[in-house]
Amino acid sequence: MNKTIYLLFFLLCSTVSHAQVTARVEFPYREYKDTYTTPMGEHGVLEQQFDKKTQNDKRWFKIQHYNTNLELVATDSMLISKDMGLYTWKSDGEICYTILRESDDSFLIVAYNTNTHKTKVVEGEYTHKGSMRSICIENGYLVFSSTQKKTERIGIVNLKNGDTKYSDIHIDGVRDKKIFILENTIIDDEINSLVKVEDEVYLMRFGLDGSTHSRIPLTKDINEYICNASVSKSDGKYFLTGTYTNKKDGMAQGIYFAQLEGDKFKFIKFYNFLNLKNFTEYMSSKKKAKVERRKEKAGKKGKEYSLNYLIASHKIMAENGYYYYLGEAYYPTYITTRDAFGGVYTSFSGYFYTHAVLVKFDNQGNIVWDNCFKMEPREKPFSVRRFVSVSLKGDNVSTVFTDGKRLTSKLFRNSDGEVVKDRNTEIMDTTDDGESIKRARYTNSMHWYDENFIVHGNQTVKNDKTNERRRVIYISKYSIKE
Repeated sequence: MNKTIYLLFFLLCSTVSHAQVTARVEFPYREYKDTYTTPMGEHGVLEQQFDKKTQNDKRWFKIQHYNTNLELVATDSMLISKDMGLYTWKSDGEICYTILRESDDSFLIVAYNTNTHKTKVVEGEYTHKGSMRSICIENGYLVFSSTQKKTERIGIVNLKNGDTKYSDIHIDGVRDKKIFILENTIIDDEINSLVKVEDEVYLMRFGLDGSTHSRIPLTKDINEYICNASVSKSDGKYFLTGTYTNKKDGMAQGIYFAQLEGDKFKFIKFYNFLNLKNFTEYMSSKKKAKVERRKEKAGKKGKEYSLNYLIASHKIMAENGYYYYLGEAYYPTYITTRDAFGGVYTSFSGYFYTHAVLVKFDNQGNIVWDNCFKMEPREKPFSVRRFVSVSLKGDNVSTVFTDGKRLTSKLFRNSDGEVVKDRNTEIMDTTDDGESIKRARYTNSMHWYDENFIVHGNQTVKNDKTNERRRVIYISKYSIKE
């Protein structure tokens, strides 16, 4: 009887539907060297394109802005060096900041405003051997961390005039190569940088003029090692969340939640992944049983069994005195090739994502509820990404993401974390009537806004009446509907 009731409940909550494309736009395949699809939420989507043709060592860089119905709103273009490529992009809601970098020291920050449809370009210089990590934008400033000749530094770009300042990080008695910036956050016009110094984590604060405000050693009195961290401010309080390990230089074994008070933790609480609900549900039954046996065996010896993971943590969300953590588990994959002379080579082939963990904390760092869910994005990115979009939706917590060939929406009840709605929409590769997809390459999907998604890539489309074929770059809009 109980099994029957559970099955009926599951069928009511979990639905699978087939959706047709609700909007679509195409671009000629052979005209562009590279194209980048950039979702801007309810402000639409940008298609950023590099022309294949060059003239006088220049090429056209074009931005095409489409609304949520994939109708063209505006177009802007500019001539750039033919060697420039898109390094990364960030948005602050209505403005998209695209960083174009060249093989020499120069870069451009192209700021496109989706409301005014105007583009502003800021020029800068930075060595091509220096990375630009943990980029954040706030109040007209772009901040990034980087490694320059084994020295960690904070870069600060004034987006009004392009003025760039740097603040190098040195700690007395510590070799520069033992220092690494984990993350930057701008809070109240102050840069908060979480910095790993040998085995410890410091919170370092900088002004937007590059001046150092404070250096606080956070972890000198705890036994655990911090893997990654994110600082946020809510209701006048500073909080820290991320993942930890019990092993020096080890992978993540759990999550933590902490409140900062002055120059120390008011509290910090650690939670082993294996103590979270459904954390091993993505595993096969055989593997789950093996983990449970090892966990039980360690418990009898008074020890704690742990599994090692890489976790892409999201920034913490806050509402009504509660705090929400979301992290996505992944691992690197490799391919092995053999050449004609018998040599064997192993190369990195991208990150594979397995599942995500969602946790609600109270203001003392206690877990109110937690839940985990399986995820298998279609693509394996070569840099760490966050595929799940999460928001607080009335009395529920909403997560939406792409999962293989499906678009998934899960709704968690805010009171206890139970899944109250689980909808899956299969991606159907269809276009207009009378046309069929003969070949699809480099197909990617991403969340756009609400329960709407973008699927984009390259396709060969056949007209079933004339048998004519065309190869295109396309963007399709999908929606999950009741």
